[in-house]
Amino acid sequence: MQASEREQAYLNTVCGEVRWRAAHPAIRTELADHMEDQKGALLQNGLTQEAAEEQTLRELGEPEALGQLFDASYRPAATFGVLAPIALYALLGVVFRLLVYRMSGTAAWQGFLLAVAVGVVGVALLFRINLYRMARFGWQAYAAFLAIVIVFPVVYSIAIGQPPMESALYLVVRYLWVVFPLIYGLLLYRLRGLGFFGVLAAAALAGVPLIVSMALFWSGFYWEGIASIACLWLLVKSIRSGFFHCRIGLTIGLLLFFVLLLAAVVTIIEPYRVGRVLAVLNPASDPMGDGWLVLRIRELISHSVLLGAGSALPTATQEVIDRFGEITMSQSLLLAWLAYRYGLLVAALPVFGLVAWLVYGVSRMRKLGSTLGKLLASAVLLVFGAEAVLSVAVFLGYPLWYSAVFPFLTDNTLAFLMNLLLAGLLASLLRTDDLYQDTQYRKKRLRLKLE
Repeated sequence: MQASEREQAYLNTVCGEVRWRAAHPAIRTELADHMEDQKGALLQNGLTQEAAEEQTLRELGEPEALGQLFDASYRPAATFGVLAPIALYALLGVVFRLLVYRMSGTAAWQGFLLAVAVGVVGVALLFRINLYRMARFGWQAYAAFLAIVIVFPVVYSIAIGQPPMESALYLVVRYLWVVFPLIYGLLLYRLRGLGFFGVLAAAALAGVPLIVSMALFWSGFYWEGIASIACLWLLVKSIRSGFFHCRIGLTIGLLLFFVLLLAAVVTIIEPYRVGRVLAVLNPASDPMGDGWLVLRIRELISHSVLLGAGSALPTATQEVIDRFGEITMSQSLLLAWLAYRYGLLVAALPVFGLVAWLVYGVSRMRKLGSTLGKLLASAVLLVFGAEAVLSVAVFLGYPLWYSAVFPFLTDNTLAFLMNLLLAGLLASLLRTDDLYQDTQYRKKRLRLKLE
């Protein structure tokens, strides 16, 4: 029922005392529900509409005092544990990148610092966004993503007479794949309760764009792979949680079967990927091709010690160390280079730090009371986790993806920017975690008792 002008004025006064604007809709809803329930009880006792409204507001008390109580109850959740480690990693990444640019003698550092500035401003803006309100725009966000990442590069390539496979525009917009799991989480939330049909629709919404992009463009499929890993995990977790109200075992079994079938198709279409896997397992079989980087990394690690500089290296690997910063593989070799120059423990520090941050993020995510919040937080953490796992695999001498990057330390300019914005989205999400819960009452919600 629509609140009267008098009730609206009361709600405005209460919210005027609450400094956290994001909490105003929740406070309005809570008070309006109380007003409606109390007025209904009074109307049943024979009071008129006006008298019931007046008594309800009188029992609630002075709006200023009530607003101050709400102000004490509704406060943004602390996000220092999320943002502080990211700020440290970002700072280390900036220092490393500037060092590499200095070694290589390029002027690309100017564009990188501009991207850092844009990222910092973006984090500040995203920190104020309420992602929960984006749930209603899930389909629009999905359509916009497909238009920017797939349709526009194809149209642009056709317009300039270039095959889509060689699209330069796609090599730029492909970094947007890191936000696709977030959009996918919004769609999963909208598809809940639709049974096996919902599972099929969810699988198609993730699989079709990935297959189309792989068929149309050539990009190494790293960021697309990151997105596919995160989306698959989200879908399986949603099914196991009873999100779709269908037979869990059979559904997950069919889903994994189609994933394996897709992997087989990819292997047939792009057989060079098999060669790369074989080179990882036996790099000596192709020492000047796919096995070159594997051999260099493993030699660096095998000649490293716990602390301090490592022992003498073979000539080929020593040349890599001497030219570190100049060669194109410097970012992939960073952790191995740190291990050889300063010790394995030093190289392990950023890895342990990121793992600790991910564990902390998961613990915060598990405390969220909203299913939507858990989906979105999981999407962000899965992207960072997949990046970390693949980059650590490179560090250990098993580069499943040669373009794998360690978040903020070894990623290129656009990847650095996107990861920074992704961290801002996660902090924004956790900041408002007390406002939304699936249950009726929130942990810190102020309860009003009307006598």
